[in-house]
Amino acid sequence: FGGSGCLAPPRDPAMVDFNAVKAIVQDPEKLKAWALAHQDALKAWGGLCFGVIVVFWFFSDGDFSFLLTLASLISMFGFLMVAVKVSSSKSCKGVSLIMSEAYVVVSVCRLCSIIPYEGYLPYDKSGDWLYQTVEAVTFCLAGSIVYLIRVQFAETYDPTLDTFKRVYLFPPALVLAVLFHPSLNAFMPADICWTFALYLESITVLPQLVLFQKAAEVEDFTVHFLAGQALSKLLSFLFWVSSFTELNDDSSHLKSYVGYWVIIMQLLQLVIMGDFIYQYIRCLSKGVSVSNILSSEMV
Repeated sequence: FGGSGCLAPPRDPAMVDFNAVKAIVQDPEKLKAWALAHQDALKAWGGLCFGVIVVFWFFSDGDFSFLLTLASLISMFGFLMVAVKVSSSKSCKGVSLIMSEAYVVVSVCRLCSIIPYEGYLPYDKSGDWLYQTVEAVTFCLAGSIVYLIRVQFAETYDPTLDTFKRVYLFPPALVLAVLFHPSLNAFMPADICWTFALYLESITVLPQLVLFQKAAEVEDFTVHFLAGQALSKLLSFLFWVSSFTELNDDSSHLKSYVGYWVIIMQLLQLVIMGDFIYQYIRCLSKGVSVSNILSSEMV
């Protein structure tokens, strides 16, 4: 990203300043100040960690595919955080409607492929019903955010900042899904739905990043939301890196490379969010509020 903000290329090409992290950890006063500055985020992420431990203990048998359920839990948590914040503040300032609508489409398509069929479910016990339930809750939360933006708090939404073209999201993902989709459900419409959801999700954050640049300011909760989505996609990426060969289908030349396309598209989202993730970690390591992520002076 260009410009003078924190999402611009870092001034220092070196890694995150671990000396700053060390100084905070070793100094009780600095550590206390850091915790106070990020207390809301610490409570939220701490609650998520506790929830994940409970889910893993009671609803998982420890299979590696639990990573898919974990990724969905983190993503759901991000939507919950946005929905609660928008409702409590009675403002949708800083939230992209285009991104939210795209996530609704992602959720619908994924549910169409994982509720009637089992091809893309985790082998873990959490794939019996929990994974599907989490995805359904995510759909409800994303839909509620769209409602809040379009109806309840429409006067706080600025469409002049949320200008990313939908044509750059939906058609490319659909074309790629039709051409390169696995066949684990053994039913083409369901397989295309799952693949379309995955491809679309890989670029869905673009409207929010563009809104950040145009607004030249961000809200804490939207920054944490994107960080959660990045972590979710990282976990999903790690799972499919170890399992992508199962998606290949040697019966067709195009489908024999489907697994590689899945990895490429998931890696694409991590690349798209790479600079954001870097600056997010920089803010945390320096004890700076993430609302200053666009400020080059602060970061």
